[in-house]
Amino acid sequence: MSSTKDGHVLIEISGNEMTANAFVMPPEGAGKPIKVVDVKKALREKGVVFGIVNDERMVVFLEEGKINPVEFLAAVGQAPGHGTDASVAYPWKTDAVAAMRDEKAQVDLRELNLVKAVSKGEVVAFKTLATRGDEGVTVTGKKTAGEWGSDVALKSGANVEVSADGSQFIAAAAGSPKLAGGVISVDPMYVVNGDVDYSTGNINFTGALEIKGNIHDGFIVKAEGNITIWGNVQACEVQSGGDVMVKGGIITRREGMVSAKGSVYAKFIENSIVEADTDVVVERAIINSSIHSNGMVICASKEGKIMGGDIMAFQEIRAKHLGTENETQTLLRAGYKYDTYLKLSESEQKLEKILLELNVIQKNISAMKPGQQEAILELKKRYSDFDSARLALQQQIASLRTRSQVNPFATVKGEEAIYPGCMIYIGSSKERVSKQLRFATLSSDREGGIALASYDEFSRTIKTVSVGTKEKKKTVLIVDDAKFMRNKLRNILENANFKIVGEAEDGAQAIQMYSKLNPDIVTMDITMPNIDGLAALREIKKATSDARVVMISALGQKDKVRDAIIAGAMDFVIKPFVPDRVIEVVTRVANK
Repeated sequence: MSSTKDGHVLIEISGNEMTANAFVMPPEGAGKPIKVVDVKKALREKGVVFGIVNDERMVVFLEEGKINPVEFLAAVGQAPGHGTDASVAYPWKTDAVAAMRDEKAQVDLRELNLVKAVSKGEVVAFKTLATRGDEGVTVTGKKTAGEWGSDVALKSGANVEVSADGSQFIAAAAGSPKLAGGVISVDPMYVVNGDVDYSTGNINFTGALEIKGNIHDGFIVKAEGNITIWGNVQACEVQSGGDVMVKGGIITRREGMVSAKGSVYAKFIENSIVEADTDVVVERAIINSSIHSNGMVICASKEGKIMGGDIMAFQEIRAKHLGTENETQTLLRAGYKYDTYLKLSESEQKLEKILLELNVIQKNISAMKPGQQEAILELKKRYSDFDSARLALQQQIASLRTRSQVNPFATVKGEEAIYPGCMIYIGSSKERVSKQLRFATLSSDREGGIALASYDEFSRTIKTVSVGTKEKKKTVLIVDDAKFMRNKLRNILENANFKIVGEAEDGAQAIQMYSKLNPDIVTMDITMPNIDGLAALREIKKATSDARVVMISALGQKDKVRDAIIAGAMDFVIKPFVPDRVIEVVTRVANK
């Protein structure tokens, strides 16, 4: 004789109370099945009052629940909304980049009047304040405050006042507006009515500067504000706390340098070094020069060309023609913050020399005979000195890597042609141009290579293809005693096209799994039970000297990070995870 038992329902509320799941068990024998009213009663008893799904949805699951156990989402809370971000508009700024994007516009940088003057009482910045999002509600009816939009850090500097509501920044004196380091100020203007030469000497001015003539060889011109030069910049040094506007050309013969905290504008740049914290915009040509920009490098007039040299930009490199028909070597690097990149590159070169020297000293010590104690002691002292320098450099490199950024949306664009001889770097990928590309834009693709989008003159369509050799997915072993941390790392790395081949909960398991799986990279948490990350790192490096290990550390573990680098870790990532930083570090280590 079969037993009779009514169906029953259990309600489980998630930890953040944003969802409630119903678990329905079917009746036995002639027992009664669960109905909608039973589910609602169970929800009420659990305190669920918000976001309950409609009856029609419940009925679908309860029909199944007459026969089989079933689980379904019975209530969903409303997540708090995100407010709009603050923004700032600068009415005195002329958008030269936007003007150059209009191919029909007849752009003449002499007429763009990029360095503006403002009058007393004129608004130099309008700030739209951040707003707060709608409040959220949990399934139990608890209200959660909405999130504020991101603020824009802008402070008033010299000769600028702020309105009572913080939405307007107003010039308190006539002069030249300057924006640097999140501070807007108005500088007075100093005018040189001729050349900078022996009649003026070097110039160092706290405000904005206007030079009616040329800057001659060997002179130094510095200004905390914008610098406008009506003539040419020769073999001299120019430093600006704002923009540099050269209405002639920059021809320093690499015996000088032009640098700006803002942008640099010129008719042409030849055989020169130019650095800008924002954009470098050139009317005609950039020839055999080193250009470093944390914004864009643009040379896009009708004859705009970038020929030879080394060009680096964080956002975009663009010209009508990149390279030359004679295949002049032209390096185009997009996606890098140049200041950190150059320091990192220099430090890595120094480290490589030190490692070679350490290797030579070690070989010399091994070749010594027992009776040469004095010479051995001298070599050991030299080894100790170089080893200390090695450790200091490795720490410096680790610090620089925490600050380095790679822009995944960076592009290199030849509006008419990109010629052979161009070497293009985007993020961690590179591509040598072997044949002429027409109307081409290069950017990062989803698999870590370089994608080419080009205009087909015959079909009159834009075609996108991947270029370069694709590498197979790099494999990763994740080691962390916290499951949710392993899950987070897995999600970040799988989205970045890495293959997760295993997960270990402690150092002992990591050592075994590394030997079995032989992954390309290991992400190793420092603090774990049983065998910690440092001990596991040493064992793995003992077995496989070229193992690539990235340490995962919490804030405040500087000493342990240092010990890990000494033990052979190639880099580290700080918790809580910043996905872009994780991807950048693991990608760099994987490609070493």
